[in-house]
Amino acid sequence: MRLFKARNYIFCLLILLFVSTTVKSQTPAEENYFSVQNRLRFGNYLFSEKDYLRAVDEFREYLKKENNDTIQFKVAECFLRINRFDEASANYKTLFFHSPLSDNARLGFYKSLFFKNDFPLLKEFADNKDYLPESFEEEVQRLKYISYFLDNSTLPDTNKFIQYFPDSNRADISEFYLMKQYPPKKNPTKAALLSAVVPGLGKIYTEQIGDGITAFITTGLLTFLSINNFNHDHNFRGWLFAGLTAFSYAGNIYGSAASAHVYNAGIKLSFDKEIKLYFEKRNYFLPNNDWLK
Repeated sequence: MRLFKARNYIFCLLILLFVSTTVKSQTPAEENYFSVQNRLRFGNYLFSEKDYLRAVDEFREYLKKENNDTIQFKVAECFLRINRFDEASANYKTLFFHSPLSDNARLGFYKSLFFKNDFPLLKEFADNKDYLPESFEEEVQRLKYISYFLDNSTLPDTNKFIQYFPDSNRADISEFYLMKQYPPKKNPTKAALLSAVVPGLGKIYTEQIGDGITAFITTGLLTFLSINNFNHDHNFRGWLFAGLTAFSYAGNIYGSAASAHVYNAGIKLSFDKEIKLYFEKRNYFLPNNDWLK
């Protein structure tokens, strides 16, 4: 009887051991969520979701184990897209030599200079052909010439300027060129002199017609009141209105000159806004890098 019970016990134990082994063999091994490939997948997902700063962290962890030019380029691109241009430049430079993405990286380097508004350095590199990408030479030249619209440097020859833009855009570029070269500014001295001759005329010249008419009426009325009070022997009031007339007259002259400066600043601000909007809509004629998706 005891032997029978012992046999049953051993039999049950063997069955339990068999089932346990079978279930364990059918259970998938625990996945390593921090493996190199998972880091890469998650980094690419974050990049596609435009979460660039976190994507950089994942890509850098991946690059510690694997050497991949595309991922290194994506790191640079992440920094460019979050406006950390110095870090973008440094990462693009790692791909300047002996990489199939060399030209893309060099273009990215020029883009980082452009969007950083470091136009003098951009022009210097482009003129000296330093790190100039052969495949994207026209794009770099366009960035250089667009930068002339955005700073205060002297415009180059118009023919040289326009040749790097597509035919369909050259009429627009020519118009912008003329607006930049010959802005419709108002002369502050002329505005002041006009108001000295006829109060308010300088304001009308700077297209502040309402202010000009108001200045003319105010100065004229104060002059009339001063003369009228002197004619009626009200000397105190005559001198009071005379002082106010002089103050209004002098203030109007100064205000007309200041109005010309304000008008000119508005012209520049409006031009800069129009230029940026025009080129932003066309992505500054740069390739879209769709291959990064």
